[in-house]
Formats: sequence, C-alpha cells, structure tokens
Amino acid sequence: MKKVRDGKWFSVLIIAVIILAVYIGIKWWNKDVVTIKAAQITPGQIEAVVSASGVIDAPVYELGSRVGGRIAFWNVEEGDMVQKGATLAEYDDTTRIVAPANGVVAKVNYDEGETVVPGSNIVTIVNYKNSWVDAQIDEIDIADVKLGDQVKVSSDVYPDKIFSGEVTWIAPLAELRKVGGRIKIDEESYVFPCKIKFLGDHSDLKVNMSVNADIITKQKEGVLLVPREAIATKDDASIVYRLKGNRVYETKFEIGIRSFSSVEALSGLSGGDTVAISNLSKLKDKARIKIERQ
Repeated sequence: MKKVRDGKWFSVLIIAVIILAVYIGIKWWNKDVVTIKAAQITPGQIEAVVSASGVIDAPVYELGSRVGGRIAFWNVEEGDMVQKGATLAEYDDTTRIVAPANGVVAKVNYDEGETVVPGSNIVTIVNYKNSWVDAQIDEIDIADVKLGDQVKVSSDVYPDKIFSGEVTWIAPLAELRKVGGRIKIDEESYVFPCKIKFLGDHSDLKVNMSVNADIITKQKEGVLLVPREAIATKDDASIVYRLKGNRVYETKFEIGIRSFSSVEALSGLSGGDTVAISNLSKLKDKARIKIERQ
C-alpha cells in the first residue's frame, strides 16, 4: 500500500511540476506581448481644413429723420418681415418712414404718440438674407486659403446644423486678433480678416452670433486613409506598425493631405492593411502583439 501511495504522490508531483512549467512558459512567452487596438486602412474622402472663428454680420439700416415730429402710427412691429419701399410709420401726417431694402424690423425705438428727436434712430432694419460671416484666419494658415474655398459654418447654438458658404474676400493686410470686437493686448497674434458668403438657407443665424468656420483648402476622393493615432515618427520618417499574424512591422509611408482625424497615404501602404492605433510607444519592429477585444 505504501508503494501505491508513494506512486500516487509522485504522479501528483509530476503533474504539478508540468503545470507550473507550462504556466512559467506561457508567462515567459507572453512577457513581451503588447496589447493593442487596431484599425484597417480603407479608401475614402479626405479634406484639409483651416478653422477660423467668426461672427454673423449683415446689412443694417438705421432709419431716422433730420427733423423732429410725433409718431402718428406704426404699420409694423419688431420681428416683421418688410419689403423694400414699404411704409413703416408716419409722423406729423406728412412724413413717411420707408423700408430701404427687404429685411426684418429689428428694433423700434419710438411708440405711437412719442416725439422724435431730430437725428435719432427711429427704426432698424436688418437684411438677414444677405448676411455673411466676418472671420479671422491665423497668419500661419493664410497661405493655404484662397478665394472660392468652400466653407462649413457651425454654431454652438445649433450643434446639429452645418451651413454652407464660400470665401469671397481676404484682407490684403494682417491685423491684431480681436476677441469680442476688441484687441487683446496680451495676445498679440496677427490674423487676416475674411468674408464668407452663405450658399444656402441660413435664416437661423442672427447678426452678431458667434460661429465656427471650417475652410476646406484641399479635397480628394478615393485616397487611403490612415488614422492619426496610428502614426509614429522614427528617424524623421512617418511610420505605422502594420499587423501580420501576431506581430507588427515598422512600415514607412509618405503622407499627402492631412485632416483632423486622418492622413492620406501616398505610398508604402495598401488598402486592407491593419495597423496599431494604441500603445505605439511600447512597440518595435517585429514585436509580438495581442489585439484588445472591443
């Protein structure tokens, strides 16, 4: 019986040693394995964009009179749409206030029966349909922007809406950046003012509203898109870590157009290649990897 028991203990010991050896072997094999996230390189559209801040501006007509008088009656109230030539108000039974252009009655400064002060503003008309964006382009970006560039205008007030436009004017001289209409002395950065014309409906945007303008300076279809988070630099060259099996390989490639989220691969990569997009600092050529489960 003792020999049987000794044999059993010996078998258990052998099994334990084998399990321990396998565990140590697995740990040793996996000690240099880097866990990564990966993405596939696919063809698509890319846009190079210059971002600029701006405000909505429009033709504003402040109507007054050189002579005084009493407002007899109003034909309109604030918020009304008016056509050019429409009579807005009359005073002293002889004088009419006429709309100089199509627009919206933005402000009425006198009530019926009140006496008009000579030279004062009686009513303000805003032509929203002909509004535009006054934007400021950083001097470092101005070389990339040209007349006719398409623009995507957005506002924090309408986060789900994009308004189309184009650059119609760029100032020939730079000026100090303005914030809230004022120059900030402690931020003496230079900008080039520009005007952006709207190409479609933009009636939701009001005068003096702050907006963001993404100016599309370059655009291409059917290019290979490489995620920015996949790109590393080595010896002044751009590289990615391309997956093959359970290893990654340093791969140099040439960059074309750059966007916020991706770059164009001109050479060095192919559609369908899979590249690492995380833990790049832990990777090296031929490193063993494990893809993190999503």
